[in-house]
Amino acid sequence: MNRRQVLKNLGLGATALVATPTILSLLQSCTNEPEFIPSFLSMEEGHALRRMVDLIIPSDEAIPGAVDVGVHQFIDSYWDQVSTLENQAQTRLGFKGLATQFQTTFNKPLGEGKAEDFDQLLKKYLIVDKAQEKAYDEKLGEFYQAFQKDKSATPDPDIASYSLLQGIRGMTVWGWKSSEEIGENVLAYEPIPGQQVGCLSVSDATGGKVYSL
Repeated sequence: MNRRQVLKNLGLGATALVATPTILSLLQSCTNEPEFIPSFLSMEEGHALRRMVDLIIPSDEAIPGAVDVGVHQFIDSYWDQVSTLENQAQTRLGFKGLATQFQTTFNKPLGEGKAEDFDQLLKKYLIVDKAQEKAYDEKLGEFYQAFQKDKSATPDPDIASYSLLQGIRGMTVWGWKSSEEIGENVLAYEPIPGQQVGCLSVSDATGGKVYSL
């Protein structure tokens, strides 16, 4: 595994999700409640998370979005119940940096952020060219080297925002695809695979749908 891939796996708030029974049970227990009361994040951070998750995978008339299947609740619960203490600390650093960057950009706190504000941040940090991605990764690597020597080290708000939002995007996509509603009713669902058939197009096999399992 190369250095850049290692940095992606170490992102603030990011984690390599594996479909274990515990994690799937946690995901299936989540719902889109009228009021999201986070267990790990503050109310302001929870507001930001819900807004961003909704923007990453919005709903339409035919398919539920990430918020509709409770992905924001799942992410918060994962950080609270599954993440290691070090990962929790890094997630908090990520949100601290995001709050600082948000205040600098929009002159208001996270809790007052609107959809268009978070959309602007997502475009800035998720749609980057290779040169900018390399620059971010190098600065992130410098922070982790400092963090390993001094746990009180804090990342630059710009780098923290980039790393956190990259991690949230990955967790949002995984959680949405792995949810019961999407896995069984939107994607191709075959819990007991049949015979292997080679040279068969996705269109012929599943009507163009990706398998959920």
